[in-house]
Amino acid sequence: MKMDEITTNEMREIIKMDPLVILPIGATEAHGIHLPLGTDTFQAARVADDMAERMDNVLIAPALPYGIHSSMRNLAGTINITFDSMRSFVRDILDSFARHGIRRILIVSGHAASSHMTAITEACRSVVSEHDVKIMFVSDYRIVEEREDFRFEGDGHGGVIETSRMLAIDPDIVGSERPKGVFIDSDCVVLRDASSCMPDGIAGDTSKASAELGERMNNYIVETLIGMVEREMR
Repeated sequence: MKMDEITTNEMREIIKMDPLVILPIGATEAHGIHLPLGTDTFQAARVADDMAERMDNVLIAPALPYGIHSSMRNLAGTINITFDSMRSFVRDILDSFARHGIRRILIVSGHAASSHMTAITEACRSVVSEHDVKIMFVSDYRIVEEREDFRFEGDGHGGVIETSRMLAIDPDIVGSERPKGVFIDSDCVVLRDASSCMPDGIAGDTSKASAELGERMNNYIVETLIGMVEREMR
């Protein structure tokens, strides 16, 4: 069930059932010449939809399609949010949930940039310190890359994992090109333009991507998160 498709009266009754509310957070960001700008949002939203199909008492909040960016921020189509804005916006959303009586929240972020993750983490900590609420915050990308058989040398932003997952989610919005790209580590150097770390706009060899692989990845994420929720969010 989706929060933006129900009425306030329906919402009031659903809250009495102590639902798990899933908040997908993505980004509007360049993902090479083959993937759409909404890739991170589409992936997080798919995870939420699949979890709601397999679990009872789940309510999906509207996805947040913006995030914090560094290496992609100067590429056309990327919409960057400042750290303070991101932290405050997410905190306000979570605070609204808590004030209305929602007690179990899962945040799934399809975008995993370090500053982006930190801003959301700080928002979660602030709300947990003020309300009787459980919040779980995860990156679906990190869940995939931690599994050995889903690791590909040099893979990263817009690479095999993301291309495969998007082929499984919506192949009609994935381009036919299968580019290759590298990530160049700047080590300890603070860069004025972080896009120099990823000159091709992606990292990895997307010729290795497939819809079948993406479906396996998406299922693994959902199964993993369902297990985590059943253990930690009762």
